[in-house]
Amino acid sequence: MMLKIVHCADIHIGASFGRLPSHLASLRAEEQRNTFLNTIIYCKEKSVDALLICGDLFDSPTPSKRDAEFVRKALSSLSPVPVFIITGNHDYMCSDSPFSKGNYFSDNVHIFPCFDYHFDIPEKNTVIYGKSYSSAFTEASFTDISPDKSRINILCLHGDFNSSGDYNQINKDLLSSLPINYTAMGHIHKEEIFQSGNVKCAYSGALDPTGFDDDGFTGFIYAEITEDETNLSPIPLSKRHYRNISYDVSGEDTEKILQGIKNIINSEDLYKITLVGETSDELNTDFLQNELEPCCFYVELFDETSISYDFDAIEKEESLRGEFLREVRKLTVSEEEFILCGKAGLDALTGKIPSMEVDV
Repeated sequence: MMLKIVHCADIHIGASFGRLPSHLASLRAEEQRNTFLNTIIYCKEKSVDALLICGDLFDSPTPSKRDAEFVRKALSSLSPVPVFIITGNHDYMCSDSPFSKGNYFSDNVHIFPCFDYHFDIPEKNTVIYGKSYSSAFTEASFTDISPDKSRINILCLHGDFNSSGDYNQINKDLLSSLPINYTAMGHIHKEEIFQSGNVKCAYSGALDPTGFDDDGFTGFIYAEITEDETNLSPIPLSKRHYRNISYDVSGEDTEKILQGIKNIINSEDLYKITLVGETSDELNTDFLQNELEPCCFYVELFDETSISYDFDAIEKEESLRGEFLREVRKLTVSEEEFILCGKAGLDALTGKIPSMEVDV
């Protein structure tokens, strides 16, 4: 017998996308909803036996009425396919949560309580274990369970492995000793598939990225599970991705820098570009920012370059810079210390935050 499931987590419906201008934030919120709807469509097309949502479906424990209604209708449209939901540290169960309202969701939606619990799928000889958060933090769960080895056992968790935090701390050694076919996980926004003993585990990653911490794969896990084998397939659906790029400007003028960056970006994605390396003059980052904005959905530009100084030439100048270096030269310092102090001072005189790194 085969069980087919979709496992997703960290959807964060209602996220503010606060770094973005309001019109782009609104667009990203709509795209996020569409990604969730496309996940529902995928479940229907694959005729899955269950949808698992492993925490942080909402970005808040008290989502707006619009967001709650959107999710309710989307999940209802999947009926009669069962949906199993654990709440996470963002959308933890509270008195005003839609998860706490009796009969708010359709009959195919099953919300785990805030204690170790399980639901059965008898026609698939399957048990789904899970536990919801009752606050932004929760203690380790499922430290004392004995699943029936003759059944397909799935564990839904939202938390960290072997961390010192309070996000449902999970012990790999304990997990590996359980007769679990698959551990479906949330909380970490980067997709990761790994083995803990004989237990196949996966963080599905964020369904749709909400910030530059979500650089990398985003989507969900499609799983086909039997008593003897668990096969996982990461499925990307999001329209856009957040990209963190470090670009070395050493030896390039402004036009070359601009063209070089244009060659590695596209119009669909969001970029955080950090300029690094040494330049002979201060960069015009406002010009670069304005030129790059039409080339992608969104861009942030950060200047972490340093100016390459000709210390011999500057020491001979009849200027404040020259006088500064001559005074530093009078100090009893090594050549490396002279360059380090000189560079920091010259950076300060040009208005840059002094760098304490030195390359000699």
